[in-house]
Amino acid sequence: MSRGFVWICQNNETTDYVELSIALAESIKRFNRYNDVCVITDKKTKVNSKAIDVVLQMDEDLSEHHEIKWANEYKALLMSPYKHSIKLAADMLWTQNTDWWWNYLWQYNIIFSVDCYNYKNQLVKDKPYRPFHDANFLQNIYSDLTYFRKSQQVHEFARLCQDLTTNWDYTRENILRQCHDTYPSTDIIYALAQRILDPTNKHMVDFPWFKIIHNKKKINQLDFVADNDAYLMPVKVDGKIIHSGHALTRPLHYVNKKYKDRLNARIF
Repeated sequence: MSRGFVWICQNNETTDYVELSIALAESIKRFNRYNDVCVITDKKTKVNSKAIDVVLQMDEDLSEHHEIKWANEYKALLMSPYKHSIKLAADMLWTQNTDWWWNYLWQYNIIFSVDCYNYKNQLVKDKPYRPFHDANFLQNIYSDLTYFRKSQQVHEFARLCQDLTTNWDYTRENILRQCHDTYPSTDIIYALAQRILDPTNKHMVDFPWFKIIHNKKKINQLDFVADNDAYLMPVKVDGKIIHSGHALTRPLHYVNKKYKDRLNARIF
């Protein structure tokens, strides 16, 4: 069975996403036997690492003049070299073995991470950073962890995501309500495409274990702290990541691009 992890890797003026991608790939390979990694990048970004097995280059960079590089995210669905893929984001880290996931995932066309967990391993259904999801009846999808296999259904989903992305101004002003995002957020694009193609959620699969840990303040109920990461004091012990005494057992989306430097300063 051809299976692997895939994500978009594009540097911008503030962040070296190649460095983050290498760290993510290394963390996947540390824990998993099935650990093929593919990154998709633009013609300007150079990726060279033994931890990354396949590097694919986009023909066209739709985010070339964007501050936030979201406009190419749908391409992972179309360009993945694997029959079975798990799409991620570069600013993530793997925390444990997930080889057993494939035994369940391959039975479905596409599976989203719906809702997320905080560092205490508590399920978070609230949408503090998504003020218009309820107004648009959108599922609380976190696109940074998405499984898909090569199939007609996924191809249709990918093409719809492409249409919504490349026509973002129309999507924002004529399809969505109360949305003022300048760039096409992948979470919104995925959730909107899912609602259009599956309005009754008949084909929605929501595995409790297929979810990320999100490291944003409000997800962790840490609005009262000035520095989220300083408060959690992340530590790495034998490859395991610990936040405020809690060992993380799910993929971590850390958001703060300097997080990795702070984590690597505390290795035991």
